[in-house]
Amino acid sequence: MSLHDRTNTALHSLRHPGSRLHQRGVSLSTVMNLGGRHFRSNAGPKDHDALSFPTDKYDMFLSHSWRTSRKAKYAALLYYTSLVPAVCAGLAAGILAFALQVQGILPPFGRAMSGGGATLDASPPPSEPLPFSMWCLVMGGCTFFPILIIWARLVELAESTRGTKVSYFLDCLCINQGDAELKQVGIDSIGAYLQNSDSMLVLWGPEYFTRLWCCFELAVFMEKSTNSEFKSLLQNSVAEVRPTSVGAARDLQQNTSPTEINNEVTAPARIAAVTTGVQGTKIETHDRKLIIIPVQIGVFCMASLVMGYVYFVLGRVIEFLGSDPEYIDLFWALSLLGLCVVICRFCRCYSQDRLELSNQIAQFTVSRAECHLPHDHEFIKAVITCLYSETINEIEGIAAFEYVVRSRVQQNVDKILGSRLHVPWRLSMAGMFLQTLVRLDVVVETLMIPSHLADSRVLADRTAREAARSFSYVCLMHAFVYCALVTSCLLPERKSKLA
Repeated sequence: MSLHDRTNTALHSLRHPGSRLHQRGVSLSTVMNLGGRHFRSNAGPKDHDALSFPTDKYDMFLSHSWRTSRKAKYAALLYYTSLVPAVCAGLAAGILAFALQVQGILPPFGRAMSGGGATLDASPPPSEPLPFSMWCLVMGGCTFFPILIIWARLVELAESTRGTKVSYFLDCLCINQGDAELKQVGIDSIGAYLQNSDSMLVLWGPEYFTRLWCCFELAVFMEKSTNSEFKSLLQNSVAEVRPTSVGAARDLQQNTSPTEINNEVTAPARIAAVTTGVQGTKIETHDRKLIIIPVQIGVFCMASLVMGYVYFVLGRVIEFLGSDPEYIDLFWALSLLGLCVVICRFCRCYSQDRLELSNQIAQFTVSRAECHLPHDHEFIKAVITCLYSETINEIEGIAAFEYVVRSRVQQNVDKILGSRLHVPWRLSMAGMFLQTLVRLDVVVETLMIPSHLADSRVLADRTAREAARSFSYVCLMHAFVYCALVTSCLLPERKSKLA
């Protein structure tokens, strides 16, 4: 298929998004099946019809780079889609275990002698055996991690009972990979798929803005959310693009002389003029549905949850085994030091990737973006030109698109992620969740101490103190993560992954 035919097909699909031939979606559970196996570039042949289903629109368009790690993208999806419901379920299980222990339905794990350990801050006389509890930690964790993994399946099950489906677009699943002709039509119709998408989730990795197809997806989606004045351009673009003018969209000799194109003075002036015009006509934006998640934050969060849970479980088990208090304190100190080192490393990766994201957006140019196939490069530039230039001029169209990326995408990133030192609320919530489970067990132990039960005033006083201490520990998790981020920023910078 010629460049002219491909461009006309793409623009026609953009102008008539109601034409949904071959438009198929997938469920979230399909996307996340077996650890996101479909994110592998060598995942093997796929049964297109079995994995996908016909759809009129997409609830979410997943944009990603194939050069980014499959596991990192899977962790980012867990972070965005499953973390909150999993925390709610785990917290509910922990509170249920707490209530069952208070009512005497769940017995203590055993008895341990008082006199040491991180959880015996308000302990009775050393000779008194203390009830030991891990029910909240065990039940909360055993609920949290399965829900985190299978949440997408549960959502799909709920949708099937209601007779509704939330559809996602993932290129390798929604575009037929077995038929070469249908595959090409699907690739050229990605713009139409974006037009029919309610939201766009960008799984950002350091390679994202170096891939031209990723930039193209951003271009079309952001054009969709621009004001009506700019949308009127799209309705006229197909009529203006004829076999000769499609070439003119890319061949600047009809609009700009070769001297002007290469002139270091006139070219920036033309781009500045376009930028000024874009700034005046595209201020009204609606990017609430554009979501950018750095994959590194997903990796950071999932790794911290696993390591933190193991850390708390091992510490509590050692306390239960009745080791020497000095050895228990030594274990808590050394394991906490090791945990801090690992977390600071992940914080460093995240904060520097966050800085790299801002730098990539600020320095973004289409010319730096790569494409696997040369003819795809020309096709994408031609479509961007038609979308972003009223005169179908390549310099103006590319400059307008680059301005939109540098301004609107950066605003969106700042709104969602904040600065490098901003602690994402999901990250704080994960740490506070683990600390809450541990402290619930500690409060239960205080309530079950025999000497406390004999005196209601002592019981109330000890319980109130332990509850206040536990609350402060939970709240300190946010400060702990913030300090880790600040510390990571003081470490020497890593070499850029794209250097």
